[in-house]
Amino acid sequence: MKNKIFAFKDAVEFENELFLFSKWYKEHGSPTMCFQIHSAILEPEKLKPVWDILERVFPNVPWFGNSTSGNIVDCEQTVDISVSAIIFERPTTRFRVFQYDFSRESVGGIANEIVKEADRNPWVKAVEIYHCISPFSTTALCEGLDAMAPDIQVFGGIVCSPDITSPNSCVFSSVGGYSKSSLLVVFYGGVDLHVDSRKISGWKPIGRNFHVTRSEGNVLYELGGIPAYEVYNKYLNIKNDKNFFYNALEFPMLYEHNGISIVRAAGASNPDGSLTMSSDIDEGSIVRLSYGEPQLIVQRIKEESEKCLQFAPEVQHIFSCAARKAFWSQREPTYEISPFKGLASSTGFFSHGEFLREKGHLNQHNITLVFASMREGPAVKHEPVKVEDIQEGMSTRLPLAARMATFIRETSFELEQINSKLRVMNEHLQDVATTDALTGLENRLAFDEILKMISQEDAESSGTWTMVLMDVNGLKYANDTFGHQAGDALIMAAAKAIKGAYGAAGNCFRIGGDEFAVVTRAPLDSLYPLYSNLQKNIEDYNKEALYHLSIAVGESRLRSDSGVRKSISDWKMEADLNMYRDKVRFHKPMENNESQNLKDLITCLISVEEAKDSYTAHHSERVRVYTELLARSLGLSEGSVSLITHAAHLHDIGKMGINDNVLGKPGKLTDDEFSIIKQHPVIGAKILMQSNYTHELVQIVLHHHERYDGRGYPEGLKGEEIPIGARIIAIADSIDAMTSKRVYRDAMSLDYCKKEIEKNLGVMYDPAIGKVALDHWDEIVDLLLKMQSGRPKVFDDKK
Repeated sequence: MKNKIFAFKDAVEFENELFLFSKWYKEHGSPTMCFQIHSAILEPEKLKPVWDILERVFPNVPWFGNSTSGNIVDCEQTVDISVSAIIFERPTTRFRVFQYDFSRESVGGIANEIVKEADRNPWVKAVEIYHCISPFSTTALCEGLDAMAPDIQVFGGIVCSPDITSPNSCVFSSVGGYSKSSLLVVFYGGVDLHVDSRKISGWKPIGRNFHVTRSEGNVLYELGGIPAYEVYNKYLNIKNDKNFFYNALEFPMLYEHNGISIVRAAGASNPDGSLTMSSDIDEGSIVRLSYGEPQLIVQRIKEESEKCLQFAPEVQHIFSCAARKAFWSQREPTYEISPFKGLASSTGFFSHGEFLREKGHLNQHNITLVFASMREGPAVKHEPVKVEDIQEGMSTRLPLAARMATFIRETSFELEQINSKLRVMNEHLQDVATTDALTGLENRLAFDEILKMISQEDAESSGTWTMVLMDVNGLKYANDTFGHQAGDALIMAAAKAIKGAYGAAGNCFRIGGDEFAVVTRAPLDSLYPLYSNLQKNIEDYNKEALYHLSIAVGESRLRSDSGVRKSISDWKMEADLNMYRDKVRFHKPMENNESQNLKDLITCLISVEEAKDSYTAHHSERVRVYTELLARSLGLSEGSVSLITHAAHLHDIGKMGINDNVLGKPGKLTDDEFSIIKQHPVIGAKILMQSNYTHELVQIVLHHHERYDGRGYPEGLKGEEIPIGARIIAIADSIDAMTSKRVYRDAMSLDYCKKEIEKNLGVMYDPAIGKVALDHWDEIVDLLLKMQSGRPKVFDDKK
């Protein structure tokens, strides 16, 4: 692959050169070829002689071209009209030229046609685009071309004129003629063609982030709630006048899009303070002003030229933003690209904007260099032509220095004020949000946050956590007997004792009135010494205390002894159970037979309540039996099984407080009557709370009518918010309710009952517990049959 480059200065001379070249062309077998034209002259009458001569000397060879702000040949600026013959030496290499008119077709439609054409031609490896300056954004084209196969490279530029503030531009080709509103597209490909494209920016961010608070398409209205232009005015002293475009070019915006950092220049400043950009900037995104860093540009160009040398190109196409010419003000316009000189024959132009596809997305850039390198066949390494090393310095002009000084002064002052306010606010909010006012420990919100963080950790690291739940014994008695001042003193003493024992090893929280928690990664062998320190702190306090302090303690490791990681809710439940066992030990020496007598009375009342209604006789016992089977099948500990089955036996105790007329009504309940029935879990919980039952058992009874989807009662808990015991009882209760005859209906078949459970997994019932019930369905049926033996059957035993 090679270039033969011609400078068009005189029609006669140009035709003579082409005639001589045609002889070489024919002698070499007329290889595949096309002509590319770059022109800083836009008038069609001045370009027509070029086209006429090309078609006269090479009648069957395609040609295409575009207007420019200056032409580049072999990394140097050249004459106003340059013509390059691109010669493909491998017969497998192919190309096709297309031209689309924006005035006749929609941008989306054009993008769709290009994608379809690429799909129809699997040989395509690269697409080169030349886009006329248009009043609309390039975003629709870029997003439309993203649908192309991910391995196709796309590169190109927005064509322009020597006056880069002018909207005038044009493209032209042997397939579409001359146009001021078109897109020129060239497909390259073939098994022997290799393409490598890259970009170079060198712009660095300055100042603070600006949030895009209002934009519509490519019109940027507001940054941080103020007109976008005001950012340039306030920080850089750039006026909204005819020179805005040139002045703002020195400080373009950096914008993250599709995971790529894009340099975006404001095309124009409008009377309403908005900025017209060449491509869309989405609302909610963040932009920063930037400046060209000579040292960074030099470094990037050297790095990329070395990569290009490894690729070993034969032809290069260069798209260099015209704004970069002004950056190297005391050098030649092509000064910065000199390291690419001699790597391969190169042609290109100074553009209005640049295109490059990266990470599967086509993006339009400004003030950027884009290089497209091509070769046929394997890489043939060669030494580059030695060129003068580019320097890292540039002259600093007074307006730039003045604007930079203004920017730094304004930004520093503004940030200092903002940071000062934020420090005060954050300190206050941190204290209010996460600290318990009475004890100074972290509060329930902080406790929930650390549990949320632990739940998101990977299983390997999260297994080292231990939770310690604590409850101040006898706080209600202290409050009732000595007043809340005594209770507060005990709470503060407990907090001090807990923090003194565990504070260095973990996080300490007050999570309720008399409830505390510690979450720690302390090693297993250090937990008992920490507990011993707590007991010592309590003993030391009680030596001179007016009010006796006692704390019930329960521990739980997040990972079981067998290595299984528990859910957060089950982790808390186990610590809670262990804490209440410890609390029972505290109460046992002091309690008399009154509490046990009351528990016996409650059990007796359940029997009395069920005896009134033959249809619900022994309901609590059957629910207890099913519950025990499910709890054991789930692999719960003996302590947990005992607690949950005890709760199952007591789950309907609250019906003692419901009028018999409502409970035994043979017909459909009214809404008011159903509201009364729905109170029985709350009534039951209140009865049990007065009877020294554990908090965990009371919670299970209170929530046994919650639904997994959150539509149950009394509190509408959802999923794992519902205690696991209540989730088990919900299924056991439903099984017995469906298979028992009621005053208002007959018993339902076991087959119907099983299907109802299957249908409501994840709706009414915990899907994991429901699956266990279904897996053990034969055992449930056997239990039911045994309990029915000796009594009339009240269900259809069809399985």
